[in-house]
Amino acid sequence: MVTYYSKAWLEAGKEALNNSEKHLKQGKKLNGIFDFRILDGPDGKDRRGTWEFENGKCLNVSYECQPAPWTELREMPLDSGHVGRISCPFSLLAKLNKGEMSPMKAFTTPEYILEGQKMKFITMMTALNSWNEHVARIECNYDFQATDNKGNEI
Repeated sequence: MVTYYSKAWLEAGKEALNNSEKHLKQGKKLNGIFDFRILDGPDGKDRRGTWEFENGKCLNVSYECQPAPWTELREMPLDSGHVGRISCPFSLLAKLNKGEMSPMKAFTTPEYILEGQKMKFITMMTALNSWNEHVARIECNYDFQATDNKGNEI
């Protein structure tokens, strides 16, 4: 089982999305780069995950983690070439992924910070929901205490 929001989890998400005819149909409007800053993981690390899409197909994922607080990540300006960036605590994103919180509830939570081209998010809502639905199916471990530099539990 992969560790939630690790390099292996992102790769599993990419594979799940690209191998799903349903997602490729529903996700056609999903285009651009999306950056996630996931703060204060249970292992004491901040994470950064970047997803790149073209017409629903996930072209690339990247992953980094550093001990929290990762000042460089937390102070990093938004890349204007990205569709958007989501910043939130690990615990909140885990609740969303487990289905314990709806996407709409997350959007209205002050700890869930969405920056970037917000109108594009609205036009991509069906595609974004498909993305969330598919990665939420990945069996993963949310409760871990220590990880390596790829986010894998040690």
